[in-house]
Amino acid sequence: MAACADPPVLWQACPVTALMGIAARLKLARLIHILPDEPDAAGPLARASYAGGADAVMLDEDLAEVIADDTAALGLDAITEAARATQGLTAYLGRPVRAASLSPDLFVLADDEADPARTRKVVGEWTMIGRRCNSTAETEAALAHPDVDFLVVGPGLPLIRHAAEHAPQHDPKSKPWFAVGGITIESLPAVIRGGAMRAAVGGAITRASNPEAAAMQLKDILREAWNADERMEAVSASAFGTSPQLTFDTKLVPPADGRHL
Repeated sequence: MAACADPPVLWQACPVTALMGIAARLKLARLIHILPDEPDAAGPLARASYAGGADAVMLDEDLAEVIADDTAALGLDAITEAARATQGLTAYLGRPVRAASLSPDLFVLADDEADPARTRKVVGEWTMIGRRCNSTAETEAALAHPDVDFLVVGPGLPLIRHAAEHAPQHDPKSKPWFAVGGITIESLPAVIRGGAMRAAVGGAITRASNPEAAAMQLKDILREAWNADERMEAVSASAFGTSPQLTFDTKLVPPADGRHL
């Protein structure tokens, strides 16, 4: 089955991806937009990001502050509302307890000491758990951990190259990982040459004069790189899993008693 192309009308959901599970959509995802915890801005920015082609919008809750209000809930509500138009993924970077109450599609552990296995019990089996990796050791540990579904890797090209060596993006068995760390439209090609096929971007979209256009440019660069590498076809195909092949040349033999099939 071929991957669904991005629709020319960006607010119209792809009929294939709309029926796919979170894990499959994560595997096909190429662009995450990271948003600050500002609920007033979350809705407009999320709508612009999804319209521009972002596969997921992630709310980044500042752990340095004592959160005693509902700003994160309001922010993710706004993202979820925006996601409905395109079947985009919702994401949250912060604390497991908060993630359990917000129920995002994707959750990235903000605490480097947090245990993914314990986190799985808190957030449930349906939320995909990600690990933010700032070193080669963290990257290797996250790749090996059975409860880590995806990685956010960076900053720096050396770390991205390390991730690409240990989890080649063209290998369907590799965990999805997203390069991160001040990535811009201008620097993205170098990140791709380093071995990344997915990126998590913040300011390049958030601070753009036209966030939708910025997201579209970033997604176009990633799409072109993905499509230019024939090996990525196996990754796209693997997202759909193994399903029975439909055949239309098999003759149906009616039962002996004459009943209709």
